[in-house]
Amino acid sequence: MRELQKLSAASIEQLPGAVPVQSDGRTVALLVPLRPASEAARARFRQALTQAQSQRSPEEQAALDREFGP
Repeated sequence: MRELQKLSAASIEQLPGAVPVQSDGRTVALLVPLRPASEAARARFRQALTQAQSQRSPEEQAALDREFGP
């Protein structure tokens, strides 16, 4: 755990993926570098979102609007 304090943001960004964080020989967390999504991934997300919105019933949309705002 103390080794985490020595990591820079640049070194975390260069990790190949999720890395287990261990304390006393047991995994207690995962260190996951965050990377921006590609434009293609964003386009796929927008397409899936549009499709899901078109399939919602008015009641489902009203419930979402109450929970998160219009």
